[in-house]
Amino acid sequence: MTTSLKDAVEKSFLTVHEGRSTDDVVIEPVLNKAFLSECQKLAPNASDFDANWQLLNLRKASSLGKVTTDVHRFSHGDYQHASQIAARQLEDRFQLTVDRILCDPAKRDEFDAIASSVAADVPVYQLRKAALGLRKARKLRPELIKRIADWGVEILSFEAKQLTEDGDLIPRKPGIYLFRDKSGYLYIGEASSLRSRVSKHLDHSDRKALARHFWDTGITEVVVELHAFDAHSDARKTGPRRAYESELIEKRNPRFNIRP
Repeated sequence: MTTSLKDAVEKSFLTVHEGRSTDDVVIEPVLNKAFLSECQKLAPNASDFDANWQLLNLRKASSLGKVTTDVHRFSHGDYQHASQIAARQLEDRFQLTVDRILCDPAKRDEFDAIASSVAADVPVYQLRKAALGLRKARKLRPELIKRIADWGVEILSFEAKQLTEDGDLIPRKPGIYLFRDKSGYLYIGEASSLRSRVSKHLDHSDRKALARHFWDTGITEVVVELHAFDAHSDARKTGPRRAYESELIEKRNPRFNIRP
């Protein structure tokens, strides 16, 4: 008899969870591997994403009752920004919530790689848990303007040093640029020409606090994220770009911006 995905997920969770929460079974590497292995035995046609997503939905619906007995709590303050950066970068690229990212093994690997590049000494389980904590605290709320800004966006990411060596990597397009390093987001701005504006910042920024930060620490660990828009879209107008920039500043809280 064929087992439904819901039943397969419930049975697999109860088999492997070891007193841990559904969230932990999704994000803790060893537990998730065991959970997915059990699911494959009972529902071999289900994808890993479908199994993980079904488990989170069962948790949200309280279908499993009270099963958690072993709670792992951490203070994420020292590396929470790494999880925010990874979640937002993948949200920008794929238009996915952090829950969907963490349920998809391939996207989750990308999340781990980005977050670990910022907080190299932190286990991936804690980085993933920090991301869920941000979501629960409503600190990863959707940036709504990205849903309505149909401007043919291309998301690019470079080490700042790459751009100082080859400025041609920066598109001559209108867009938004984000500077970040291992401390978090540094500065977010908008430009009618990303190449002109970003090159100016990297040469000697006219934002004094940002220029001093680059002078004091160098740009070796600085990453530049670019949201490059179609030059014939509404992004050619300053007003729409500033609305996009303003929401990113509000949600991501870069250190050297004055809030608009």
